[in-house]
Amino acid sequence: MSSAAMIASKRPPEPFPWLCPRCGRETVNPATITYKTTKKYEGRAYDVEAPGVVVFACSNCGEQLYNNEAGDQIGKAFRATLGLLQPEEIREGRKTLGLSKQEFAGKLRFAEESVSRWETGALVQSRHADTLIRLYFASPLLRQLLDEVGESPDFGRPVCYEQPAASAESPARPIRNLIPD
Repeated sequence: MSSAAMIASKRPPEPFPWLCPRCGRETVNPATITYKTTKKYEGRAYDVEAPGVVVFACSNCGEQLYNNEAGDQIGKAFRATLGLLQPEEIREGRKTLGLSKQEFAGKLRFAEESVSRWETGALVQSRHADTLIRLYFASPLLRQLLDEVGESPDFGRPVCYEQPAASAESPARPIRNLIPD
């Protein structure tokens, strides 16, 4: 969608045809396409295909205009390609547990704004976030453990692990003290 214009409203004005913003001719009408692109996610390129996307295409110059509904369809196809939860799955899972966005975000240590954006489809969650959300929805034990850890007064403090004793195969290396004195 980088070179094509985006229409912000969910319901574009009618009647058709519209005036094309590129060529200026009154030749823009609804068209159903299979949208194909390659998107980068977490350092890797993925081929994404979204069939049945309704766009507004100029029959004269080929310009394509996309609205929010088209963007949502493309986002859903992208998440499906990646095997990630869809926005409505995150929202319904949270609601099934009886949690507000703020409560859900707090329990999983996410920003409430991130949860809101995942649920509206405005932001694609990381694989790590997706995995944690899936585990949280599936496991009452994990929910209990996260609640207990969240109530601990030491939660969030830096942890410094002791260096293992040096051996012939692994000589001692200096480490930095991460906890201030």
